[in-house]
Order: sequence, then structure tokens, then C-alpha cells
Amino acid sequence: MYASMAAGTGLAAPLSASAACSPVVDMPRTLVNLMLYGGMDSKFIFMPAPNHFSSNYVDKIWAARSVLYGTDYPSYTDMFDNEYLLTSYDGFDFGIYKRCGWLKSEFDADRVAVIANSFCSRNRRHDQSQLNANAGDPVFNDLYYDRDGWGGRLVEQLPGQAQTVELAHEISVFGNGSSEGERLQQVVHAQNTRAIALPNYDGGSLTSRRNILMRALKSYYQARGQEVTGQTDSPYSLFFQHNAAFREFGDTVEARLNGCGELPASLAGLDLYSNHFEQQCRNLYDVCLGLAPGDLDVRTVSMRYDGWDTHNNQIGRIGNNLEDLFGTSGGLATAMSEIELLPYVSKPARDQMVLYFSSDFGRQLRANGDAGTDHGRGIFSILWGKDVNGGLYGEMFPEREANPDGNGKIPLETSGADVLGQTSTEKILAEVCDWMEPGVSGNVFPGAASADIETPGLLDGLMAL
Repeated sequence: MYASMAAGTGLAAPLSASAACSPVVDMPRTLVNLMLYGGMDSKFIFMPAPNHFSSNYVDKIWAARSVLYGTDYPSYTDMFDNEYLLTSYDGFDFGIYKRCGWLKSEFDADRVAVIANSFCSRNRRHDQSQLNANAGDPVFNDLYYDRDGWGGRLVEQLPGQAQTVELAHEISVFGNGSSEGERLQQVVHAQNTRAIALPNYDGGSLTSRRNILMRALKSYYQARGQEVTGQTDSPYSLFFQHNAAFREFGDTVEARLNGCGELPASLAGLDLYSNHFEQQCRNLYDVCLGLAPGDLDVRTVSMRYDGWDTHNNQIGRIGNNLEDLFGTSGGLATAMSEIELLPYVSKPARDQMVLYFSSDFGRQLRANGDAGTDHGRGIFSILWGKDVNGGLYGEMFPEREANPDGNGKIPLETSGADVLGQTSTEKILAEVCDWMEPGVSGNVFPGAASADIETPGLLDGLMAL
């Protein structure tokens, strides 16, 4: 848990352990990178309204994907009316999947941008594409994990002692810094913010195995700490330095959160399909509650949700996932409702955040024979936040998918055809980086200026800078 917090990192300036919960400063602009591992069929979330779109496209997409919805619906219109929530943007009608009620309400409030036909990788392999997405390098073609991530490069460009906080069960490449051998120098792993401290006496039996072991180890480190830490040539010196740093850090985080009281009931009782994502949503609340305003300068946050490799029974599997993420009682809806109530000085913490959702790759246009979809390439990227200029960027349902291509094949009728990736995520994320700190995007994404984009100027005004 503490592997990233070695001596010489952000622990050099410990948090203030004040019991007062109300922050004295506003939360800085903060990016949350939420990676959806497994390759999400983002096209499934959004479908064209039957009466607004050409019958040629609607007929072909229904033939290509009707198996995903079972046998309950005799027509595309019947399916759409039961499975999708009608939404409109700039006179264009489309549907958002019914279990994504929070996403729809946020889209209607102009806080969600959907960038169609984007790509974060040019291949269909999970391992390489996940690495490419976290590195922010769509054309990287080596399965080599000892490299920098785009979140790590970003925090290196920000003023102060900026940090990435990883909220999932393992640290992703996203937060890796650019210095070889010190990739995790600006990363803190907080898999469970309320259990981040090293063990102390738990108030139970003095003779319990846990308390005996805890007291013995703590006494040993305290008794020998000063002696061994001063011996620079001792092979044990680093262990004692880390123990002291970890214990001080953990105790002060624990004291700060304890001073703010228990988790809100809605988060403490959150019951999602994914227990891992439940915990990450609680951690996100705690980051906004007690960590971001302190000496630990949280600027980027890493989260993940697994289980998007929907080769079969897609509607059941992806539906549960989407409800966890985007449902009206899902993890993000619950966390953001509570974060909005936090007592910041002038700017609500919720308004200082941008969430970016991406995945390894997309899925193919045409369903397979097992009511699922196979690996594709192009995706629909999603951004959320008050400073996101919400709307649709790129053509969501291009007629080319329903018409013969240069080889005489119709993509919606051809197994293996992808969402055509036309806008590199480098372009999208460069805009977000400049929202975080004007002018840094060129150092975080040096290839962004020449990266692919569907149409020139497509992303102009994506962020309110």
C-alpha cells in the first residue's frame, strides 16, 4: 500500500493533523482518470432516435445489434422506447441507456461532453491498449511498463508538490513519473483511506494475536529506529526510514479524517455490483474531504472499474457496470452528491473536478453469435465537469457505417468492423491538461499538435479555461 511513499517524496511535509474539518483553502482543479478495463462498448450507451435518423442506418444497426437485447422487442422502435432515455442536443435526438440516469441528467445540464470516434490505441490487445491508454500514447507499440504515464507527466508540470492519488487496488502506469527508477515519487496509494495508517492498538484484548504483534513491531521500530536510521551503510536503514514516514503519514491522515466524522450514510451503505468500485467512491469523497486542501497537494486521481470484456450476454453484464458508474443511485452520483455539500470557502469541490472516462478500446459494430461484442478499436470518450462545455463532439452515427466502403462492404453488416477512430485521445487530454494549468499540454502530450482529429477545430471550446 505504501510502496509509492518512499523517503524523499511528498511525505517530507506531513499533513496537518488538525481535528477541524472545514478546509481553509479551496480545492484546486483536480483531474480524475477513471479507466474502464476490458474494452467498453461505449456505442451501446448511445443509440440514434428512430424517428430522427435515416431508416437506412436504423434498419442496419438494428440488424447488426438486435441480438444484444434478447427476443423481447419486435422492432428497433420498441427496443429504443424501452431501453433508452430520449435526449436531445442542438436539435439532434438520440438515446442514453436507461440505466445511466445520472449521466443523462448531467448531460442535460451541459456537464458531459461525448467525443465520438476517438481512440487511445490502434490495436485490439487488452494489455497493449491498456498501457497505451494510461500512457496517453496511442501508437506506443512495446509492452513495456517501466515508462511514464500521462498523469505522472501532468503532475510534474503543475506548481507546488502535486501528487497523484491511486484509489484502486493497484497502481496503474497512469501516475508513473518521467524519472526512471523514481516512477512513483509523486504517487500515493490509498486503496482504503479509512484504513491507511499502519496498525495501532485496536482497543480489543491486550492478549490478542493482532495486538501482541502490533505492539511488538511498533516497540521494536521505536527502540532501534534512531540507532539504525543513523547508520547510512546499514542494509536496514531504509526500512526504518520508511516505517517512520509511513506511520507519521498514516496517523495524520487518519486523524484528519476522524476529525471530520464518519462517512455519510449514503456512502457508508453504498451497495454496488462492484465492491471494489464502492470503496473507490468512498475514497474519492475522502480525498475531497480531508486530503486535497492539505499539504498533500492532490491534483490527479486514478480510479478503475473492471469487467467490460463483454463477448457474451452483454446487456446483463454491461448493464450492471453502467448502473454502478452512471446510474441515479450509482457510485458517482452518490459520491458527487455528498462532495457537493463539503464546506469549501468559495468554490464547491465538485465544481473543481473533471472526470475522464476511457477504456482499452471499443467493441465491434456488429454483435457476435453469443449476444456480445468482440474487440474493436474506436471509442466514445466521455468528460464530466462544471468546466466541461457539454455536448456532442464528432459524428455519433455516421452514415458511412451503413453504406458500402471502399471495398464494397457495409461496416454494420461486416463482422470485424470498428467504430472508426478519428480523434486521438492526445487531442482531448491536451485540452484537459491546459484546463489544469494553462500551457502545460505540450510537455504532457508532445505529439498532440500533429495527432489525428475528426475535423479541424472539433475540440475548440471543449473546456472553459
